[in-house]
Amino acid sequence: MTWWVVSILQATPPFGIPTGPDYGRVLLNAAFMIFWVVVSGVAFAIMAPIAMRVFNRVTPGIDEMAELKRGNTAVAMVQSATILAMALLVVAVLLK
Repeated sequence: MTWWVVSILQATPPFGIPTGPDYGRVLLNAAFMIFWVVVSGVAFAIMAPIAMRVFNRVTPGIDEMAELKRGNTAVAMVQSATILAMALLVVAVLLK
C-alpha cells in the first residue's frame, strides 16, 4: 500500500457496529435539568414573597394590594418589574 492509502485508513473510524447515542449521559443530563428546575422553582417561591415585603417597606403610605384591586396599572408595572429584577438576581446566583 502506498503512504496516502495508509493515512486515509488511519484517519477513518473503525468499521463495525455503529454506536448510538449514550443514553446514560442523556438520562443523567435530564436528571440534572429536573433537579435545577426544582431548585429554581423553590428559590423563586421563597424570593417572590420576600421581594414583595421589601417593596412594601420601601414604599410607605401606599397600599399596593388595594391599588392593584382598584386596577392601578402603574403599581402593577412597578411590582412586576421588582419581581422580575429579583428573579434575575436569583437566576444569576444559580448560574454562578
